[in-house]
Amino acid sequence: MKRLRLFLAIIILAVSIALLVWGFWPVQRETRVQPISPSEMTLPTPQSYHFDYAQCRLIGLYTAA
Repeated sequence: MKRLRLFLAIIILAVSIALLVWGFWPVQRETRVQPISPSEMTLPTPQSYHFDYAQCRLIGLYTAA
C-alpha cells in the first residue's frame, strides 16, 4: 500500500511539474496586419440615426373594449 501511494505521488508530481513548465513556456509572437481603406474610416451621417415614428405602430397592444 505504501508503494502504491508513493507511485501515485510521483506520478502526480511529474504531471504537475510538466503542466507548470508548459504554462510558463513562452508563446510564439504573431503579428497580423489588417488593411483598412479610408472609405471605411468615415463616421455615419446624422440621417442614419433618424427614427421614423410614423412607421412605428403598436397594433394589438391597446384595443378598445
